[in-house]
Amino acid sequence: MAILNGDTTTARRLLASGGMLSILLSGTLSPVTWAQGSTKIAVASPGARQESNQDRFKGQGSGQLTAMASSGKELGQCPLKHTSVTANVSGYVSRVTVKQTFHNPYKEKIEAVYTFPLSDTGAVDDMVMKVGQRTIHGTIKKKEEAKQIYEAAKARGNVASLLDQERPNIFTQSVANIEPGKEVEITIQYIDLLPYEDGKYTFAFPTVVGPRFNPGPAIGKQGTGWSHDTTEVPDASRITPPVTPEGTRAGHDISISVNINGGVPIGNIHSALHEVSVSNQSDQNATVTLVDKNTIPNKDFVLKWDVAGEDIKSGYLTYKKSKADKAGYFTMMLVPPKRVTPETVAPKEMIFLIDCSGSQSGKPLEKAKETLTYIVEHMNPNDSFQIISFNNRNTNLFERPRANSEQTRSEAKRFIEGLQANGGTWMGPAVEAVFNQPADKNRLRIVTFMTDGYVGNDMEILGLVKKHRGASRWFPFGTGNSVNRFLIDGIAREGGGESEFVLLNSEPGVVGKKFYDRISSPVLTDVKVSITGVDTKEVFPKDVSDVWAQKPLYIKGKYLSGGKATATLSGMRAGQPYKQTINLVLPELNATNPGIASIWARAKVDRLMSEDWFGAQSGKPNQEIKDEIVATALEHHIMTQYTSFVAVEEKYVTKGGKPTLQVVPVEMPDGVSREGVFGKSMGSMPAAPMTARRAGGGGARFNFAPGKTAHYGAAGAGSHASADAAYLGGPGAGAVRGSLSQSNWGQARRLQLAPSQEAHAYKKSGNMAANSVAVDKEADDAKAKPEMKVEEFAPSAKLDPRLVGIQEALKKNNGHITGLTIKDGKVFVKVTVSSESKAILALLKKAGLENASSFNAQGTKFTVTGMIAVDKLSSLTRLSEVIFITPMH
Repeated sequence: MAILNGDTTTARRLLASGGMLSILLSGTLSPVTWAQGSTKIAVASPGARQESNQDRFKGQGSGQLTAMASSGKELGQCPLKHTSVTANVSGYVSRVTVKQTFHNPYKEKIEAVYTFPLSDTGAVDDMVMKVGQRTIHGTIKKKEEAKQIYEAAKARGNVASLLDQERPNIFTQSVANIEPGKEVEITIQYIDLLPYEDGKYTFAFPTVVGPRFNPGPAIGKQGTGWSHDTTEVPDASRITPPVTPEGTRAGHDISISVNINGGVPIGNIHSALHEVSVSNQSDQNATVTLVDKNTIPNKDFVLKWDVAGEDIKSGYLTYKKSKADKAGYFTMMLVPPKRVTPETVAPKEMIFLIDCSGSQSGKPLEKAKETLTYIVEHMNPNDSFQIISFNNRNTNLFERPRANSEQTRSEAKRFIEGLQANGGTWMGPAVEAVFNQPADKNRLRIVTFMTDGYVGNDMEILGLVKKHRGASRWFPFGTGNSVNRFLIDGIAREGGGESEFVLLNSEPGVVGKKFYDRISSPVLTDVKVSITGVDTKEVFPKDVSDVWAQKPLYIKGKYLSGGKATATLSGMRAGQPYKQTINLVLPELNATNPGIASIWARAKVDRLMSEDWFGAQSGKPNQEIKDEIVATALEHHIMTQYTSFVAVEEKYVTKGGKPTLQVVPVEMPDGVSREGVFGKSMGSMPAAPMTARRAGGGGARFNFAPGKTAHYGAAGAGSHASADAAYLGGPGAGAVRGSLSQSNWGQARRLQLAPSQEAHAYKKSGNMAANSVAVDKEADDAKAKPEMKVEEFAPSAKLDPRLVGIQEALKKNNGHITGLTIKDGKVFVKVTVSSESKAILALLKKAGLENASSFNAQGTKFTVTGMIAVDKLSSLTRLSEVIFITPMH
């Protein structure tokens, strides 16, 4: 018997069988078993209309982007010619096929590298490379082994392809030795379960990787992106594809076709952000096609459709390849009961966390502010609340959560109205600020988190939420048309809440009402799922959270013996016990649904990754967990953080020596301000290599083009960065660190900027070869020289923004600063260090840290707390073992 338990005791305290329907899922899955009735359906064959709509490009720049070498030499068109997406939807399962056509328009052979997104929940289980008339099926290997195979094939002159997973929703496709005038077609497939809520299914396909903010000092560069790798994001250069310059487009386009096979009548098919054509074959079948195949891939394709009738029924799918196999696999969709509207709503403590970084500039922040204002206006009378905004630093509305009243709501609305977007996305300190808020033991804490999720340390954020959330429940809102869904969904999953995606055309009232419907009373608490009658193993998720939305639970598991079984969903509904049972038949043989095994394997990998977020983020995973992930992936032929697909054309060797590297650029996401991300002076340029590092005032630090670098610093203490500085931190946003290429961007000045000065700490000069989207790596490596250490110029880079300028602030405020624990000129701090040892503890004490006795492990780092005189903080920052210093309450 498998039992899945939900951790809901505290939340509950505070919140106060029939006939069988078989559906034939042609081409992907068969059969899915529902609770009542009987019918069969078949998936329509793929087909895509190809119409042009040039109006789509007005105001966005439709010029063809020209690829350039880092020397500034124009090379021609970009190598990615077209991407086609075909989704075959059968019931609640989608099988998605993505075809990428790479073309070489040059006179010499090339290697193309393209970083792109896929669904954050899909199981990528197939890759095929087509070279001429030859088709080569990719094989799954350990990531390091796949890389070795690919590099060896490239060196021999074989056409080869390598598909790496950087995050569950970010992938890199490399194709080596594409000959002049030739094409190579790469086909990738994944299988996914569709979200369902309030009578609607949703199919979402991301089309662009948004720009990521990457905290930490630069440590080198392994990838082809615009960012250097950092201590906090050691693969930053692999998740930051170059961005097209303003006024141009990347040259590649996308076509999308979705074949819906509902199994029941469907209707009201609606595309949220794109113009589509809908062809209905029957009341249960439809084909939806993106009207314009030349559409710029810069926002999510979001398709919704209604299911006829009041609600869907619970059902399941099975797969067992042969009787000889030791195990079979199943996926259940368990539909919870209807929500019961409570007579009274228990008081809650509402914490609103809102991202005000540069990438939120313009429409995204305005939409977030509209939504947050609605939510604040509609709080329940007995709620208490707090608002925390963050970019380079955190700003609290109140010192601690306060009761909902007309006065506090007015203060909140003025606070929201004054929010501006600038600076970097320092998400980790913001999440920690929530945990540092004094909690009311008599209220359930609801954390509403509004962000686009554009950070490179997303796995660390998930680890923080999982580790510290306690009895709180997290409800993230992804604000924008192409947000980081992996992080948004992950925060909800690890935080025991629900995610919501606020598109730029969403109605704040609709979004806000849905949120309040969810938190007023969960659909089901103390959730348990059990399966009896057969021997099951490794059923996921292991822990089932409260059910807040009117949506089904997806349960994936393995069974060791076939037979009849009973699945039971139980819990508390509006304070009363609830139980639902469905009868299962788990067969000894059913080879028609192989994708079910992939779905189970992805669920197991997700569970394992969740146990080691800090290790995965740091690039130093727990070896036992990594080995189990690799073993699962190799057995089930799926992509993971530690496995890759590789394909090699062995029968033909190309001529012409080493291929020229061509990096495919991506679009700036729809609605995201180029100026907000890269600054006004860089607004017309593509993203040059950039890394962000925490500094005195929290300003972002950027390493621009590769080559000789010089670091600079600036200190400031104002509350807002100017639009000119944007992500660079800017005047008042605090200290800024960066390195700029002398050859491409001019020499950076070492200077200290006063809060009133502009933070243009660079000169625009040179030939602006940063417009290059191709990298001549050998030439860059030959010109590169060792970087100077940031610490040589800016020890304040290791200080939390609240500690910068603390001596002067103490003098002005008579020895007191709100939010800091200060006594006799000494401040209570947490010091993060690289390792733990008695020698390091002795160094800390020698530098002035008092009352420090032992270390606490935090991910791959260690922390120690103590008091230190404010005039000795600089002594701590000079220690190479010290990573960061944070004030404590």
